[in-house]
Amino acid sequence: MRARLMRWWGWLWLTTLGLLLLVSLRYFEVVDLDAQPASLLFRASMLVGHFTTFAAVSLLPVLALVVAWPHPRIAIPLGVLCGAAAVAMVLIDTQVYQLYRFHINAGVLNLLFGGAAAETFVFSAAMYAQAALIAAAILAIFGVASSWFWRRVAGSARRSPLPTIVVAVVTCALLSFHSIHIWADAASYEPFLEQTEVLPMRYAATAKRLLRAHGVNLNELQVAHTDESHARRQLTYPLQPLSCHAPEKPPNIVVIVIDSWRFDALDARVTPNIERFAQRSVRFMDHYSGGNATRIGMFSLFYSIPGTYWHRVLAERRGPVLIEQLASLDYDVQVFRSAPLYSPEFDRTLFSQIETVRMRSEGAGPDAWDRDLTNDFLAYLGNREQTAPFFALLFYDAPHSFAHPKDYPTPFEPAASHVNYLQLNGDTDPLPLLNRYRNSVHYVDSLVGEAIAGLESRGLLENSVVIITSDHGQEFNDNGQNYWGHASNFTRFQTAVPMSIYAPGLEPRVFHHRTTHFDVMPTVLRDYLGCDTPFPAYSVGQPLYEPGGREIIVMSEYADFAIKHGNQIAVVRKQGMEVRDADHLKLDTRLAPEVIAGALEQKARFVSGDSRPLQRPSESVGHSAGTH
Repeated sequence: MRARLMRWWGWLWLTTLGLLLLVSLRYFEVVDLDAQPASLLFRASMLVGHFTTFAAVSLLPVLALVVAWPHPRIAIPLGVLCGAAAVAMVLIDTQVYQLYRFHINAGVLNLLFGGAAAETFVFSAAMYAQAALIAAAILAIFGVASSWFWRRVAGSARRSPLPTIVVAVVTCALLSFHSIHIWADAASYEPFLEQTEVLPMRYAATAKRLLRAHGVNLNELQVAHTDESHARRQLTYPLQPLSCHAPEKPPNIVVIVIDSWRFDALDARVTPNIERFAQRSVRFMDHYSGGNATRIGMFSLFYSIPGTYWHRVLAERRGPVLIEQLASLDYDVQVFRSAPLYSPEFDRTLFSQIETVRMRSEGAGPDAWDRDLTNDFLAYLGNREQTAPFFALLFYDAPHSFAHPKDYPTPFEPAASHVNYLQLNGDTDPLPLLNRYRNSVHYVDSLVGEAIAGLESRGLLENSVVIITSDHGQEFNDNGQNYWGHASNFTRFQTAVPMSIYAPGLEPRVFHHRTTHFDVMPTVLRDYLGCDTPFPAYSVGQPLYEPGGREIIVMSEYADFAIKHGNQIAVVRKQGMEVRDADHLKLDTRLAPEVIAGALEQKARFVSGDSRPLQRPSESVGHSAGTH
């Protein structure tokens, strides 16, 4: 019995491998990799070698059961479940990769199992139904195949030579894949290295240390990533304590952030209330977030340093210098976020210095959460202590999931009735989905209008700074390359966002020079909180009003980072750097060494403790509060 079940397991493993290879072809639908014959041969050996191991590990519990307790009625159903789960997992991963260009990773798993899945991922009933049908089909395939294999094995003692041939082929593929990758990694041969990007839970052998030990002269990678020694160094943020002089009358500071609000969704039709308020504010028309997702976008806004520091800041629970300075001035710091504050971990980063903080909103979905946070903010304005200045973050979430109340008027039609990411592709008409998104932004604009009216009716605008912006953009296949949503590239559709500042005595004006989220807190700290500490001591930015000096912008996502230089965007991954233009078309060029050096300095400044001379903020620019 054991011998027959072992043969059955071999056929099950082969079936799983075949289906995994078939599903894995979906990865290549959205990537442009080297397709020379040598690269294609390497790709073939890579896929066979990687998914051979993947399939074997997935079916290992079944093999252990067959060896220890060979009972078909138990082993076969377990085999069906394990095989189907492996294929379903890779199928889901291909969908994530097609939408966002990264694999299911620790960050995604943290969102899934961190207690906020329902708030973070809002999907339609149709999408759940489609996913259920796909899961049922996979189970059916494995059920029929497993039953047929068992009948075939149990009814015949004759052994097929096919398994022996297959084992020989996959063994050769496995050995060649890892052997060639050892060479490619040592020589930094990108045509091969870039192929491994599509592998989920990838592991490819490397041996640079061993080769060096044997005297082999290696070509080092020219694009640096954060290495292990870098990650172990202590965070030195800020480089020196802030030097500030308390303002005679500290202003209230209100930061309004709308999730996924792209740069061109601020106008009289989509956001009539914000547009009217913007006419009384200073606007920045070429403004970029520091990332293409919520975690990094908010991090760059509050910390004014690249998102590559996120994990170190989280590990050390280091709050931003802005909140530290607010606390020293006895500000009442209030946080009104729609989605839970702990997903991402803003309670342990942005607001780790605040003892009591509002953790989440109440309601049945993002539109209700946004309504709740607005109600709570207005209630706070009515009940707060009148003597102390306050800081308030209003972080709206509805546009992230295209949500608005069912009875809310929809000025943009035709609008999609629901969002099904499984149906999005290069041929999908983006207009209905874009209109649903605009309707959602329009709804949030109505709430922002209430918040601004609440400030104005209480006379608080007379001594309040109001900043309105977003954490990142939202793409609707704008470049025709099948990119939807965010967190998948660094083009302006995913990183350019609105930015406006209102302050008493600040002359309404429009600036067209490039600005970033890294510039916001230097502006606030200098102009409104009396700080004259050199900007490089706590920021990679500069005051918003000052043109120039932003030739190198380091942007981040969950796994990789990018260097934005003019209209070039260099995405840096473990295996190397890929340069693209503003429309995400691949360029056959490299960034200048001084640009790479400048980006790496920004990434290392607050770890290595750069001790270069720091210049004090200019006092002759003339953009302080009340003068502009």
